[in-house]
Parts: sequence; structure tokens; C-alpha cells
Amino acid sequence: FAGLLSVADSVADPLAYYRTNVVKGVALLEAMQAAGVRDIVFSSTCAVYGVPVRVPIDEEHPKDPINPYGATKLAFERALADVSRTGTLRTVALRYFNAAGGHPDGSLGEDHRPEEHV
Repeated sequence: FAGLLSVADSVADPLAYYRTNVVKGVALLEAMQAAGVRDIVFSSTCAVYGVPVRVPIDEEHPKDPINPYGATKLAFERALADVSRTGTLRTVALRYFNAAGGHPDGSLGEDHRPEEHV
């Protein structure tokens, strides 16, 4: 299971994002439960916060996504929390901001043209 991650694509085709990031995510959780797998680390996004109302943004910051990408990531985070409360699954969601570390000449790392992850 790998989620979709383009903000622009999520606006153009929101149903694809809900289908992949939420529906297929729930199918993954069902398969995990059936197989007795109890732990999941979810790669979420800072897009769940939307426009910051204060900085720095911490985990208690209001969540108000402004695009389908962020909305679907938040929906799956909520599904994880609900399942976690049953005691059948242990979960953690990591909300990444901009990752860094590519080489300045572009030989290493990602090179999006135009850049979408800003």
C-alpha cells in the first residue's frame, strides 16, 4: 500500500485520493488484523494542518486541511486512532514537513519541476 501524494492531482481527481488513501488504507488495516499484525507506522503529512493559525505548529495545532490530499491523510489518521482504541492495533502517524538532504546539483534526491512539496 502506498498513498497518493500530489496536492495538485488531489484537487483535480479527489475521488482517486479518497479511494487510495482512505479506502485502500482501510483494506490494509483489515488485512493486518486478519494476519495478526499489530503495529503500523503511518506516513502522514503536515497538510493535515492547513493554513497555520500559529507558529510553531505542534501536534495540538488545529487540523483543517485545505485540499483533498491533506483531507484524506487526516481521514486515515482518524481511522487509525479509532482502530487503535479497540486495542487490536498499535499506531503512530508521522506528519512530515519538507524533507531535506538532496545534493545542490540535483544528482541526489528528488527534483520536481515544478516543485510541489513546498
